[in-house]
Formats: sequence, C-alpha cells, structure tokens
Amino acid sequence: YQRRVHGIFKMKSIVMLLAMAAVAAAVRPVVLWHGMGDTCCNPLSMGTIKREIQRSIPGIYVYSVEVGNSTEADQLAGFIGNVNDQVASICAKIKADPQLAGGFDAIGFSQGSQFLRTYVQRCNDPPVHNLITFGGQHMGVSGIPKCVGLNKTLCELMTELLSKGAYIPGVRDISVQAQYFRSPIDYKTYLADNIFLPDINNEKDAKNATYKANLIKLQNLVLIKWANDTVVVPRDSSWFGAYAIGSLSTIVPIYNQSIYTEDWIGLQTLDKAGKLTFKLCPGDHMHVTTQYLHDEVIVPYLGKD
Repeated sequence: YQRRVHGIFKMKSIVMLLAMAAVAAAVRPVVLWHGMGDTCCNPLSMGTIKREIQRSIPGIYVYSVEVGNSTEADQLAGFIGNVNDQVASICAKIKADPQLAGGFDAIGFSQGSQFLRTYVQRCNDPPVHNLITFGGQHMGVSGIPKCVGLNKTLCELMTELLSKGAYIPGVRDISVQAQYFRSPIDYKTYLADNIFLPDINNEKDAKNATYKANLIKLQNLVLIKWANDTVVVPRDSSWFGAYAIGSLSTIVPIYNQSIYTEDWIGLQTLDKAGKLTFKLCPGDHMHVTTQYLHDEVIVPYLGKD
C-alpha cells in the first residue's frame, strides 16, 4: 500500500513538473540590457525590473545582459570599450542560450536601447519579437550626458574623455559615450569618424539593407521617452528626434528626419504597419515605477506566445 501511495505521489510530481515546463515553454522569454553605470544584476535597478516581470508572468525566463564575465567588468564596459565588439559578444551569448532559441522580447534602458536595436539589425538570431526602449539615445547625444552611474571615478573618466573630443583617436575607440555622440555642429566629422552610430542609423551614403530587413521583422517597436529627462541631450533622441544640423536648439522630430522619410532602417515601414509606438513616461531618466512597467510594457507586450 505504501509503495502504491508513493508511486501515485511520484507520478503527480512528474505531471506537475511537466506542466510547469510546458507553461514556461509557452511563455516567450525577455532580454534586458541596462544603461550607463549600471549592471546586469543590480538588485535596485535591473533586479527590480526582472522581479516585476517574473511576478507578473510566472514561469517566464528573463535574461539580463552582462558584458564581460563579472559585475565589475559589466559596469566598466558601460563606459570603456568598443560597442561594436560588445554587441558582437552579446550576439554570441544570446545565440548560445538554449532558453532563448525560439526568440524573445527585449527591453533596453538608456544606452542599452540602441545596443539592443543594434542586436536586431546586425544579428537577430534568435529573433526579437517586441523591442521596447526606455530613454534610448537612438539619434545619439549632442551634449555630455549627466552621469547616473554608481561609480564616480568612471563617471569622471567619461566626462574627461568626451571633453577632449568625441571623434579623436584614443577617445572614439574606447569611450562608449563617444560612440553615440552626434554633433550637429560638426556633422561631417561625426559621419566620417564616429565608429558606431552613423553605421547603425544608416546615415552614410552606402546603406546596409540588412539593417532595414531585420528591423521590420519586429512585431512592435516601442519608444519610451522620459518626460523630464535631464540625462539624454536632447531627450527627443528617445523618439528618433535630434537637433537640426548646425543648431543646438532646434529639434527636428522623427517624421522630418531622413532616417524616417527615406526609411533608412525601416521606421516608416514599421509605422505604416502600425508597429511603431511612442510612449511618454513621467519623471527623469531611469525613473520608472513598477506600475508603469506593468501597465505600459508587461501587459501589452510581454509573455505572449
């Protein structure tokens, strides 16, 4: 009798485990990429985001990007390194993760926004279904960003490097922020010497057709701008807006930018298909409540099959 009871309990346990595995398999995973000065697993930032997603969608797999092999290396990589190499390394890490093999949704925060967009445009294997970006610098920054990192020394180093000149050798190749610094005053030098942003935005004469082909595969591209952002200059960059060439005051919105009107990376195509969404988040840079995350991101975009 005891053997029979034990067998029944064992069988029920197996059934429950199989059911849980089936639920997890049916829920599309999520990839997070943090911003400048942060790390993959900071319990007060990405950790909070991850917990809220997992609380809202039981069984979901959340992968938080770590550049390098340690928290220290990850934080340093937010300031120092070649973004092209960093994205390539994350493409390899994501491809090697069997839990992401069927594709995933992605949320980028601050500079992690344009880095995840670069993943879509250059790699997208496995594919991203919904890409949500918070406070991204999609059209770069045109002023030295106010540093919100926890490491004061790295913040000071970033400011010093950019102050020397974002496009000079010795700065452009190692300063992460220099690689998305877009000067409207010296636009020709930006196009010629910036090693990252002009390429992923297809601003150069030779266009990369793969970038558009991959981006338009998205089910949704959701661009979230912080209403009172004091870090991203100009904050309209989060919506693909930028200063007019030759100006540090006049903003040209996305619909008047060549990247949209000439559809360099597929923004117009996504928009006409109803797949491009603009949202405004109250507060300053990286200030997002779990309620906003739940209502505006998790419920409408995450965990779908």
